[in-house]
Amino acid sequence: MASNFCTIHAYFQVVDEAKAVPIMKDFVERTKAEKGCLWYAWDRAGDKFFCNEAYADAQAVLTHMKNLEKAGDFNGAAKLTNIEFHGPAVELEKLRDAAKAVNAMLFTEDQGASFMHPLAPGVEASTASLCTMHAYYDITDEGKAEPVLTNLAAKTKTERGCVYYGWTKAGDTLFCREGYLDSDAVLAHIRNLATCTGLTGCTKLRRLELHGPPAQLEKLRDTAAQMGAQCFERHSGFQRVELASAVKALPTAGLRLGEAVLRDFCSIHAYYKVMNEDALGGLLANYEARTKAEAGCLWYAWDRAGDRLFCNEAYANAEAVLAHVQHLEAVGSFGSAAKLTDIEFHGPAAELEKVMGTAKKLGATLFSLESEVNFKLVDIRPESKPADLCTMHAYFNVQDESGVKGALTELVQKSRAEESCIYYGWTQAGAKLFCREGYTSADGILAHLVNVSTCGGLTKFAKPYRIEIHGPKAEIARLQDTADKMGAVCYARQSGFQHFQ
Repeated sequence: MASNFCTIHAYFQVVDEAKAVPIMKDFVERTKAEKGCLWYAWDRAGDKFFCNEAYADAQAVLTHMKNLEKAGDFNGAAKLTNIEFHGPAVELEKLRDAAKAVNAMLFTEDQGASFMHPLAPGVEASTASLCTMHAYYDITDEGKAEPVLTNLAAKTKTERGCVYYGWTKAGDTLFCREGYLDSDAVLAHIRNLATCTGLTGCTKLRRLELHGPPAQLEKLRDTAAQMGAQCFERHSGFQRVELASAVKALPTAGLRLGEAVLRDFCSIHAYYKVMNEDALGGLLANYEARTKAEAGCLWYAWDRAGDRLFCNEAYANAEAVLAHVQHLEAVGSFGSAAKLTDIEFHGPAAELEKVMGTAKKLGATLFSLESEVNFKLVDIRPESKPADLCTMHAYFNVQDESGVKGALTELVQKSRAEESCIYYGWTQAGAKLFCREGYTSADGILAHLVNVSTCGGLTKFAKPYRIEIHGPKAEIARLQDTADKMGAVCYARQSGFQHFQ
């Protein structure tokens, strides 16, 4: 899901419930016809109704407001008591006049991270099952708050049940914009952040609410009471977002099939020097066939440049990596056919923590996810297809940490506009920085290079020392001239498969 989604928080005081409920139902049905609406639901606490709604961008918000203008208001059945618009600054700017017309407060995205992804086109809207938390804080020390918010967002990214998480701000008021799969995910989040006490040193909690379906809220009642939170029960509504926040895989359960994003995936970069060509072919085919049977493997391919062989592989999570390593341990090594010269594990810190022992045993370097990430939807399938993914591997030496984060943020944001970019993010191991990126074709790589050509900020703080381009032979042929100009080494695909398209 793009990071420009906007949420509206509208609170109403019920005056005449018998008249208000049919009007609410009409609003739900009218809004359901809007393609840009991600979810729209009515939540209730006593005589207070809350309209829990989100839209793909500012234009979708404006379309919605125009749509409901035709329907009229509550005609005295309920009274609007407060309304807020939350979203990125560039989107809120487009809503300024509309917000002024309804006296809405604008909350600008301060530390945003959207983990959502929409359902496939044509899929019907489903009953709104999203659980949301609404936490408002008064900022007491803004300077201290920024790194704390960054840390909280990073911690939350490790949670499989988090659908979206980010922070918005209006003046000295700070708001945590967050949604979860269910009550279990809410509780897991609270436990995950239990040791993060930094927020109390720079903010003061003003108000806390929990919103969700009645059955889910029932499981949260005790926790809500302990936290002093008010519960708003779901009355009605729909959603057009798939609430599986990540590709889920266990060696026993396999990949979650269908539309998904490659969120928590771990990639392995293994380099070999070919020693015995005749003995090599059969071994590669054997490894590939065995790996194809593993439930958690996203892709597995062998790429080659001269006598250098590279295993281009990725797994849904750390459990799938461990299952793969254990699986191939039973097969044995390359023997005299090839010699392992370097190996790296790349992925989120929480996943890498689980493979620490295995990495040490293999002599692998751990590259932890350092930046925001950009993911496109892929279609995870049980059957495999030939690996046609094109990847770039760019390594940098960090010389000045001060400006790196800002430069990486700019590059990630630029990549979001690229339709052919499947994933894009940065990992880091000490002073080594790596760009983890994949594209649908050579055209995707060329488009990316053009798109980021004006982003020169990173080279002020980090110097490139190696770049590689990997992909099918036909795609590599189209990239050879560009690679030569960049000083990049091209690795042509020898064989492999992937479980997505």
